Amino acid sequence: MGRKAFCFPGQLQEKPILKEDHPLRTDPSLERWLEKASLQTSFDLYSFTTRGNEVGFNLKLQMATYLLSMIHFYRLQSQGWVPDVIAEHSMGIYAALAASEAITFEEGLWITESIGRILEREGRLSKGAMVSIVGLPLSDIQTIQQSLNGFCLSIANYNGSKHFVLSGAEEGIEKAISLALSKKAISATRLTFGVALHAPSLTSLRGEIETLLKTIHFRSPKVPILNHLTVQPLKQEEIRDFLAQEIGQPVYWDRCVERLIQEGVTQFVEVGHGATLTKLIRWINRDVEAFSAGDRFKEGTIE
Repeated sequence: MGRKAFCFPGQLQEKPILKEDHPLRTDPSLERWLEKASLQTSFDLYSFTTRGNEVGFNLKLQMATYLLSMIHFYRLQSQGWVPDVIAEHSMGIYAALAASEAITFEEGLWITESIGRILEREGRLSKGAMVSIVGLPLSDIQTIQQSLNGFCLSIANYNGSKHFVLSGAEEGIEKAISLALSKKAISATRLTFGVALHAPSLTSLRGEIETLLKTIHFRSPKVPILNHLTVQPLKQEEIRDFLAQEIGQPVYWDRCVERLIQEGVTQFVEVGHGATLTKLIRWINRDVEAFSAGDRFKEGTIE
């Protein structure tokens, strides 16, 4: 048997649907952790999943992502699943830190909401956007980026050899979509973010986030966390600075997966509601086992 990695995804792109017949609704761990969350935030996961797109949709989607990742993590933990290493993609870092006990569940929720509010504000001010482009090599992505130089586009996510995310001004992103499709991209999909996440323009927020995090005592992760920027294990003394700067830096997910495979990981478990990372891992390497805890749970096979 090889090593096992728990992978924590970034923000969901669609509202999670938790109908009354969803198996998670009858799980006691869901009620327990949502009750804990209700003590510090007015966010109601059930209401969010059943209503229309409300004001503050992206912030609520970030909080839903965090809560569902943590609930699936605790389910896995209760069933004896223990990771050898943790990987995180974008804002999945908050749940990854909580799962590794570098912070508490409550601290992770507070960080998610607090940084989410900052990003929500920036989105109103800057009107940034992001697009996921599938089917073009890096050279074509760089050509699109350079040809739209006036819109300050940058590569936000390196998700695979032919899967990238561009981030920047809204008008530039719309033009990038047209260019990508003209170059025969398989798809060029506008993401739900209303801000240019992982773009250099957000480095200006570093000081504000560092100040925000001064009240948090970060502990040494009990399970190593491979961070998405340097693709190195995240040390206790680096966590605060990493959280302050990572929103303005790219996500090198392809390198993370490749390094984990080199270090003997053969099983990747996506700890969350969707299967975004599962698909990316399978595109990067089809020889490893990758599955979503959320999908397996719905199918009744996670145990």
